[in-house]
Amino acid sequence: MKRRSKKTTESVSVGETTSILVLDPLGEVFACVRELGLPSPVWWIDHVDRVTVGVDMTIVVYAAYGPVGWDDVDKLSQRAPTLIMTTTYRREEAQEALERELVGYLDVAMPQAALDRALRGALLHGEPGYPRDILGAWMRARRAEGAGGDAVLQGLTKRQREIIQLVARGATDKEIAAALGIAQATAQKHVTHILQRLQVPNRAAAVALITRRGKL
Repeated sequence: MKRRSKKTTESVSVGETTSILVLDPLGEVFACVRELGLPSPVWWIDHVDRVTVGVDMTIVVYAAYGPVGWDDVDKLSQRAPTLIMTTTYRREEAQEALERELVGYLDVAMPQAALDRALRGALLHGEPGYPRDILGAWMRARRAEGAGGDAVLQGLTKRQREIIQLVARGATDKEIAAALGIAQATAQKHVTHILQRLQVPNRAAAVALITRRGKL
């Protein structure tokens, strides 16, 4: 089976460390991801029924050329962190992806540098890959709902609350460190501890968990 260049029509069980699987019926999104030169093997497959993702899979990219097939996305997200890349950006779909606690929803047409930064953040650090206006609107809506759940934040320090607020705005570890005047390694450790405390797998899930309760 070829990596980085050709798709496979066979069933795939991927167990490599830090691997990216692109589910893409046409191959255009796969080509876009491959051109970014991400630091992981990139696999291409054209149908969800041919995918069996191992526990070492870092991320699955679901390519959408029209309305998102949420049933397929749900199948993928149960196996590995999943990010949608679309050629037909829809704000309501971005909001739905955030509700479902996906890693991200990205427009293929966004500037390559921004796309590269978003994918690397999701791949390497579990950072939420969403436009900032989507994250902001979603958080405001959750605050308006006045949902309960103070227990979610019990045990988080003041500094950790500051950090999760920065994460929700899409800040990288470097940006968090600069904003708080701490070392980047310290920022990374804080984020790791927050994820452990909240019992979530990545930053996107942490943001979703807290904002769903109107706590940011």
